[in-house]
Amino acid sequence: MLVKKPLKTKINIIDSIMGSGKTSWAIQYMNEAPRYKKFIYITPFLNEVERVLNAAEREFVRPENIKGKSKLDNLKKLILNGEDIVSTHALFQRFDNDLIELIEMQGYTLILDEVMNVIEQVKYTKDDIQVLLTAKTKTGESLITIDKNGFVQWNEKDYSEGNFTQIRNLAVVNNLMIFENTAMYWLLPVSAFKGFEEIFVLTYMFNGQLQRYYYDLFNLAYSFHSVTNVNDSYQLIDYIPLDKEDRSHLREMIKIYYSKPIDKVDLNKIGEGRYSFSVSHLKKIVENNELRQLIKNNGFNYYINKCKIPVDLVMWTTFKDFEKILSPKNLKKQFVEVTARATNDYVNKSTCIYFANRFMNPILKQFFLSKNVTVDEDLFALSELLQWIFRSRIRNGQPINLYIPSQRMRELLEEYLR
Repeated sequence: MLVKKPLKTKINIIDSIMGSGKTSWAIQYMNEAPRYKKFIYITPFLNEVERVLNAAEREFVRPENIKGKSKLDNLKKLILNGEDIVSTHALFQRFDNDLIELIEMQGYTLILDEVMNVIEQVKYTKDDIQVLLTAKTKTGESLITIDKNGFVQWNEKDYSEGNFTQIRNLAVVNNLMIFENTAMYWLLPVSAFKGFEEIFVLTYMFNGQLQRYYYDLFNLAYSFHSVTNVNDSYQLIDYIPLDKEDRSHLREMIKIYYSKPIDKVDLNKIGEGRYSFSVSHLKKIVENNELRQLIKNNGFNYYINKCKIPVDLVMWTTFKDFEKILSPKNLKKQFVEVTARATNDYVNKSTCIYFANRFMNPILKQFFLSKNVTVDEDLFALSELLQWIFRSRIRNGQPINLYIPSQRMRELLEEYLR
């Protein structure tokens, strides 16, 4: 693991199932906090920003573009004034050193609604990376060097603009790593978490998520808690691990499709095998007109003949690259991204079609393993599946129908529901 200076920040992982009241607890916590406490509430979507603005008794403000100044500039001014602030993940990812110092001086608490995109691959080829590694500056130094932890250092001070501007910008602020000279990764600066007095991360199955691997990469200590509701009051309690969790209500509400003896066709047959409906598998499928059409027909058959429900009650997904080519008949407008989380926009949906099999990027997985960070790929997949399912009406305690042809993903869900 990378060795970093320990944080004084206390990081709390509020790990409870979707719909258990994590956001409600957070709003209650902020409303009941002493007035001198200052909060920054970060959520994935703008509509959730509105929810906090409407529900909080404290006077929250959101950063805006004002008179030619960016939201980041406005955010700095709001922090300087000690305001309570609500904004999105996208703005948090742009935090810079000046902003972090302001936060530390003002003594803020961060509430992070759902885990963030803290690491992603920078799309440069192996050949591009080799060019960078062998290139020289005007004075004959290496254009880039890699420190002992894998971070890229940019050495050409006079480079202003060109093909590698993105690389230069990320390296200058120490946000870029190279893995085995074949892949580059942007990482959210760990300093973005340093300035806060305390952090609360509202999520579920944190142990299977990339942000947990990121925290472990930088040796950030964190503690787990769960949420309960007692007499209309939300409270933090000792963490309830997955094997102790009561999921009986979910077993009753999730109706997974299985073929019956009277069926002429088994709609799950196409998903047999561990890697069916993975990205690599679907790349092959879409090149075959008959197989591609079979998947689309199965989706149509499921909601029209098996469930007999109207189009507007359906939500379906696959990986973004296959959205248009695999869309079942009449469902183009019913697509919900496979990475969807923390939104209530689809709470009327009663029927779910899941054409995906989630795996971590293999190079990213090897990157974490090379840093002695343990990775649970099945827990990651299950976590992502549940986040997607809980965009439907199940979050309001109503039953749903689910067609999930991927054998691996279906079995992971079955095991979870036992």
